Amino acid sequence: MLSFLMRTFALSLSIFWRALPCWALLAAILYAVFSFFAESPILFLILLGFGAGTLMVFMLFVNVRSGLIVADEVTPTDLGKLFLRSFKFFRFFAIFNTMVGALSLGAFYVASQMGIFDFDMAVAAVTTGDPVAMAELQSSLSRPSVYTYTTVTQILSQIAYASLAVPMAANAAACSPKARNYEIFWGFGAGALRMFLLMLVAGTIVTGMVLVYGFVLLTMPVFDGLSLMQVTTLEELTAPTTMSSYLMIALLVLFPIAGFVWFLSLWCAGATLCFIDHRDKSQAEKDFEIARVFERPHTAEDLRALRLSRMQGTAGG
Repeated sequence: MLSFLMRTFALSLSIFWRALPCWALLAAILYAVFSFFAESPILFLILLGFGAGTLMVFMLFVNVRSGLIVADEVTPTDLGKLFLRSFKFFRFFAIFNTMVGALSLGAFYVASQMGIFDFDMAVAAVTTGDPVAMAELQSSLSRPSVYTYTTVTQILSQIAYASLAVPMAANAAACSPKARNYEIFWGFGAGALRMFLLMLVAGTIVTGMVLVYGFVLLTMPVFDGLSLMQVTTLEELTAPTTMSSYLMIALLVLFPIAGFVWFLSLWCAGATLCFIDHRDKSQAEKDFEIARVFERPHTAEDLRALRLSRMQGTAGG
């Protein structure tokens, strides 16, 4: 597992600097489209709503193919297949997400029947806003059984989504003119535990980064020598006038964007390595079964020994 984590983090950096220009290009395209529909923002939001999922899957596929270029050999990309596979996989993901949501609702209903949650009390507290009812709701949500339920359901949910890593990478690898035509759900569940542990480690790192970012955001003197902690009135929130202030603001804006792209690159790096391992293992098992059926020798030494034994048998006869 440690070797997998080290390989994944190393590969994520290679994917990050390759995918970063693609994300910048996507942002520029979205900005151009938004500018074109500036007078009709509702139409832009409708288009974004229909295309956001497919675009997100498309960018994930780009990240995975970047990882395959570094970690494996891939043929040139077929853009037509890339867009079509992105749409198909997003549709598959939407169905999967609906199923997970339905199972979550079912688990919540079972938990409420078991007395872990009091659904009627929660609805009454939220709808009425009564301070006493809200206090009782908060007290009921602090019970160990609620924490246990939340922990278990979150772990199962994360493992379920981690099961999509290999299918996503397989579909990305299939976006080549002569690539193998993987099924949408090929490899489902393979490497799920490794991806779950990877996200657990990555989540811990991201949490630490967010805390550091929050501290820097509050203490960095971006408002002409004043930090957010030193600002007491809105009048003190003036536009920066020095180059150092502009650089600090640019750093504060670009750091979370770069962190988001790196986190996706890390996930795609893990998916890429899990896909390569699962593909090679499946192929090795298939070759082994074929070899057992046909009983074919595998090496030149085996062929030479077989030929020599036949010659000796002929000579003896």
